[in-house]
Amino acid sequence: MSDTWRVPGFTEVDVLGIGGFGRVVLAKHEASGRMAAIKYLRAEYLADAGIADGFRREAWLLSGVRSPHVVRLFDFVETPDGAALVMEAVPGVSLRALLAAENVLVPESALAILKGSLLGLADAHAAGVVHRDYKPGNVLVSREGESKLVDFGLATLDGHNGLTAGSPSYMAPEQWSGQPGVPATDVYAATCVFYQCVTGQMPFRADTTEGLRSLHQAAPVPVDAVPEALRPLIARGMAKDPAWRPATADAFVTELEAVARKAYGKNWEKRGWKRLATSAAALTALTPLALLATAGTAAAPIGAGAGAVAGGVGGGVPATGTGAGATAVIAGKIAAAVLIVGALVAGGMAIFGNHDDPPAQAAALTVSLQTTSGRDQALPVTYDLQFPQVSGGPDPAVRQRINDALRAPVDKRLKAIRDGVSDYRDRFQEAGDTAAAHTTARILLQTPRLLSVRYQHDLDSSVLSHPTWRFPETTTVDLGTGQTLGPREVFRPEVLTAAGMQTLTQRLEPHTKYGFRREPAVGEEGRKVDIDAANSTAGGDHVPGADFGFTETGVQFEILWYELGATTADGQETVTVPYGEVGDLIQPKFLATLGKAAPASPPPSTSLSPTPSTPTATSTPSVPSTGQSAEGPTYTNPRFGFTALISESYLATPYTPPNGDGMTFTNSDADATLTVWGANSNQSAAQALAGAVAAVEAGGGRVTYQKVEGDRYSVSGYEDDGKIFYERGFTGSASMAALRWVYPREDKDQFDGLVSSTLEGFRPGDLSRPH
Repeated sequence: MSDTWRVPGFTEVDVLGIGGFGRVVLAKHEASGRMAAIKYLRAEYLADAGIADGFRREAWLLSGVRSPHVVRLFDFVETPDGAALVMEAVPGVSLRALLAAENVLVPESALAILKGSLLGLADAHAAGVVHRDYKPGNVLVSREGESKLVDFGLATLDGHNGLTAGSPSYMAPEQWSGQPGVPATDVYAATCVFYQCVTGQMPFRADTTEGLRSLHQAAPVPVDAVPEALRPLIARGMAKDPAWRPATADAFVTELEAVARKAYGKNWEKRGWKRLATSAAALTALTPLALLATAGTAAAPIGAGAGAVAGGVGGGVPATGTGAGATAVIAGKIAAAVLIVGALVAGGMAIFGNHDDPPAQAAALTVSLQTTSGRDQALPVTYDLQFPQVSGGPDPAVRQRINDALRAPVDKRLKAIRDGVSDYRDRFQEAGDTAAAHTTARILLQTPRLLSVRYQHDLDSSVLSHPTWRFPETTTVDLGTGQTLGPREVFRPEVLTAAGMQTLTQRLEPHTKYGFRREPAVGEEGRKVDIDAANSTAGGDHVPGADFGFTETGVQFEILWYELGATTADGQETVTVPYGEVGDLIQPKFLATLGKAAPASPPPSTSLSPTPSTPTATSTPSVPSTGQSAEGPTYTNPRFGFTALISESYLATPYTPPNGDGMTFTNSDADATLTVWGANSNQSAAQALAGAVAAVEAGGGRVTYQKVEGDRYSVSGYEDDGKIFYERGFTGSASMAALRWVYPREDKDQFDGLVSSTLEGFRPGDLSRPH
């Protein structure tokens, strides 16, 4: 392999740019006389499997994109001596060069570039390709007044991970976290560049990479520096969560055009490109690409081979092989010209996989409170509605479901108010009234598995003045699936009966201020209401007739007495019942997601009749004497020092793996086992995972999930007898520790909570030394 290797059939005319991974040259196709830009990978990197594969991937991904807004790939050539991309040569300059020359672009020009870029991204997204490194250096502006995207070196298929890499000043929050690239990732970067075009500075600046990461992930978008008409556009495009950005580049184009027409008139785009074309032509004249005015460009079908590049013969340009003679006549050419076109080279980006320390896994979900405010355009309604929004997490689809569930109460609330105002439109007009809706949100409880939120809905209106327009509402969402959790996901099945609701009423009543209220009646005392929705004014199933959420200390019910059948004057009440008093009514696996243990026995006099169930070992555990130490609900191995949660009714027997020590806990009634062990080993997490997978498959089992997260690995699937297994291990420089659950497939729901709590409670001990 040699850096002197050249694509056969081409003569080099001049160097367009040099970067960390290679160089781009302007070259003349000997058979046709037309020009192409050839991007060479340095020989030293061709020997690096990771970088060479990335170069091949760029060619493969780019070959599938057909767009007038994306630089065309004509061919990919690889031999034992070198590798190169043969691309369309564009007579223009990078947006980076334009910004260096002008600093700030007029809004119409900035909008024109953003629109062209978004159209190019949309075509790439349509082919399933996410760019992941949109920046000023990767946008070319031609003398004809159009923009083209270049350099797909970091591109990935939509939804797939690539290198944890990019240009830090334009990287989306999810990209910093190493999450899969999605179209909204490119939308964020394009909006950052647009911000720079109209303000002359990047949206976030910091002295360190970590500082920049923090700003992109958490700091508000500094829209005050942007023309007011463009602020909503930038706020949308740079939303922290990709779910709150336009879902596609196409969708963003639609929003952009509406904003641009309203702010700058119907001819905004024409004016913007006219200004850009003038600047691009002046700067192009200082580069080797000025030769394209007479030489033409290469035109060859993809995959035809470098020697088969075809096309009509263009105007002749002397080829010197070195480029020195060809560009000597270009007046005013200076060293800065390399910077102007240098963005064509795959370089100048921050590749954290090689040069920095990226996060080893996707960022954990974080919660922030957002507010949507505005005025209805058709009705006398204003609104200021607060709701939580999550960011991070490994699965964008789950994150979207979570955010949809968290926003649903305020969307439903606003619709109800609009409907109410519409019904009384004449009265609002007569009174000159405006309905002002307000909602505040408060996090009741957040655990790794769920989020419980209380919304307080208020309304200022002289027409809609009835107290029933003002009420609390509670929503609880499963952070693992995005599902809204209702009575059937929380309470045991026997609780969701008439008798079960009477028991729940008895548990609630001592915590109410005046006891359960009574129905209105004439001449006599009315029936006392209860919590059963089936007995309420609206009727329904045997479920709680009140919203409920979860706090650190207990279950919180938002009781609207008038909905249970009492009078409106009885109002509303928030009632919290400690977990110790209602824990026996709640499904054990749900208690585990709360981080609460099931009570050893229910409160006296109001307990439900016991129902048969398979042992799930969720009560306070005890361990038979085995010669090992056991402290309360945990087992600690004296040799390796790891600690695991255990359960009663599980028989403990010693387990001795090679170079190690551990214990197996077996419940013969449930046909389930938990094995925990340590071993002296210097394997990495990836090596340990590979060994676990190989062992399962050798035994006739099937692996359905595997993942390495730093020094931790996880693997699950089915054993040869159909049972589910889940293994998690931790590795260090001298030893490892692991646990493994095996249980019947048909009892998955019954074991989910127990398995999760065991995994979360496992402590591997000191893995930096042998034991």
